[in-house]
Amino acid sequence: MGDLILSGGGSSKQNLKVYEFLVETIEKNKPILYIPLAGDAKYRPHHMSLDYIKSILEHLGVKEVTMWTDLNHRTLDELKCFSAIYFSGGSTLTLLKTIKNSDFDNVLRQYYDWGGTIFGQSAGAIIFGSDVTHTTKEKGISGYNPLNLIHSNRLWCHYDHTDEELLCEYSKGEDNAFIALSDGGAIHVTESYRQVISKEAYKFKDGKKKICNLCITLMIINTKMGGMLIINISISGLPE
Repeated sequence: MGDLILSGGGSSKQNLKVYEFLVETIEKNKPILYIPLAGDAKYRPHHMSLDYIKSILEHLGVKEVTMWTDLNHRTLDELKCFSAIYFSGGSTLTLLKTIKNSDFDNVLRQYYDWGGTIFGQSAGAIIFGSDVTHTTKEKGISGYNPLNLIHSNRLWCHYDHTDEELLCEYSKGEDNAFIALSDGGAIHVTESYRQVISKEAYKFKDGKKKICNLCITLMIINTKMGGMLIINISISGLPE
């Protein structure tokens, strides 16, 4: 199974630690695939978004960033060429509909099951939760179920203290808890665990809030075979 690195949003400065974590855990010599389709191309053309992301990641040592704006007829073999897939923010529902209508969600799951790394920011992160109805007032979206790769939790991005009352209310009587991330906050999720990698993560369940505010520290060692061994030095998991 693969890795999810999910950011609550914010500026490049706020997310610097998150970007560093991403780059340290992938093969920098392989290109990153950038998918900007949550964004409004009329407000910010996709090529400008690509230039922005490239300026961040190439500064950290990534050799190449490739952009896709057409997800139709894509294959797992194509995705295997990339060290990671990067989904940026914008409209959660727009992105989810695009992924579903092109059947890219099935290929994306194959990539994740194969062991691929996926980075999502804001709307690009929310689609990996168990529900997105809290992001829209639009009705009849049951056919656009998200990918549900965060242990059946929902994701709330751009969190600040003014959202606490609303999240406590939303989480009452619900089986699936909310994980709330502020700008610059991020988590690392695999099939077996969830860990905080930047700032705080909050969990809302049954009308109550829990906090987890310690970060992971990682040491990465190159092995003689050219692979990487990742040793957890200081870990803080999300509360159950």
